[in-house]
Amino acid sequence: MKLHQTNLQVKRQSDVDEWGKFNLGRRLFTHMAAYDFALAALLKAVVANKNVVAEYGCGDGIWLQYLAKEFPHKTFVGVEWNQKLYDYAKTKRLKNVDNVELYRRDATKYCVDCDVWYAFGVVEHFNEAADVMRLWTEHLSPNGFAVVTAPNLLNTLYVAQRNRLSLDKLVGKDEVVVDLYGFEQLWSHNTFLKKIMDAGLEILVFRIMEELPTERNMLAVAFKRGEKTWMKN
Repeated sequence: MKLHQTNLQVKRQSDVDEWGKFNLGRRLFTHMAAYDFALAALLKAVVANKNVVAEYGCGDGIWLQYLAKEFPHKTFVGVEWNQKLYDYAKTKRLKNVDNVELYRRDATKYCVDCDVWYAFGVVEHFNEAADVMRLWTEHLSPNGFAVVTAPNLLNTLYVAQRNRLSLDKLVGKDEVVVDLYGFEQLWSHNTFLKKIMDAGLEILVFRIMEELPTERNMLAVAFKRGEKTWMKN
């Protein structure tokens, strides 16, 4: 496993202080139980036959902690730019976990050699999301997988209200920029899928997942383009 620095120039990202307030210290399988159980089952299936797994925007380490316990002989790598979330992951969740390497880095500037990468609710906060994911994918091994989620925000009245947008700002749009956490792109289903394909990935699974009664996420599982032998694994 190696951490590589990139030369990608990302123009806009979310506000680092605002992002530090998000989901700090939450527990799995509680108030978001259905969503958490579904993601846990999917991640275990994807990771089972792989060796090195990277999480970009790992937050406070909640998924790294879970997977490292489930797979104690595999290597996990977390990349997180927010100091508060990184510190929580380092000192609380992952303090005595030996099979996780944690880096406080900007995930648009660093990539990890790995067999699987995943990012949950992260890529929509990059202005050049496809370019960022393409760099991550370049360092994904042959037969490697990616698992990505992004809030399905263009198609809900709740999101219009939360972002104080009139419906005419959303209807018929494929992409809308709002200032939630400093910067966030709201995507249609097709736009989300196109971003992933533009990153050099082929989509294997696409589904909508409910996180909370008011929150719906788009989820995609993809494999590295040009490497079809994943079917033999």
